[in-house]
Amino acid sequence: MLKLESIQTKWIRLFDRLSKLEGVNARLAAPFFSIPPQNVRSILYVGKATKGDWYKEEFSDQSSCKDAASRREERLECTKQFLKDHAPNYNSGFWHLARELDTAVAKKWNQRVAIPFQHVTWTNICKIGTVIGNPDNSIRNEQRSLAIETLRLEIELYQPQLLCFVSWDYGFDLVKEVIGVPSDESWHQTENKQWIWWRKATDKLPAVLLTGHPERKSIEIRHRWVEKALDLLPD
Repeated sequence: MLKLESIQTKWIRLFDRLSKLEGVNARLAAPFFSIPPQNVRSILYVGKATKGDWYKEEFSDQSSCKDAASRREERLECTKQFLKDHAPNYNSGFWHLARELDTAVAKKWNQRVAIPFQHVTWTNICKIGTVIGNPDNSIRNEQRSLAIETLRLEIELYQPQLLCFVSWDYGFDLVKEVIGVPSDESWHQTENKQWIWWRKATDKLPAVLLTGHPERKSIEIRHRWVEKALDLLPD
């Protein structure tokens, strides 16, 4: 995981640089790091960015620490804590869908659900969010190249059976660059009215599912997305 540690250090340095820009620090959430899959078979579940300041106070307490490893570990512990203590019961469309996917995938693969999110690995397009809303174009563009590099590395290291982007058109140009497909025409769009675009697996990538963001979507729409994910996953 040395590559991942190196790129996490880049994110910390990027945050430190952005936080020095006039009027920016108060808007930024602390960096988010994904943690590896808990099961060899999983979905990479990709949102837009974290909600709120993402344990910024804890991160600020580490700001004077010169040990990059300690700052990385503190960020990873925040993700682990959230997934263990909050996400299993968090009342939002994003986490309802994550739990529904996890349960459905376990059933498809004849697995007992022993731990939360054993088949769902959470990450985001933007690893540096904003306290209110999602990063605007200026902040997203600051992290664009590193976001692409990181998502590609997560796919390489985590080896998911499905890429599930629940971001719709947010950062879609970035998503297409991550998977190396710049053309809209290369996606299946017949289920567009249900907020679904998808691509079959190739020799280089697993299948890709793009949906709307789950917040304020109906249970029926979420269930359709779960059905599509199951269709795209290997047996």
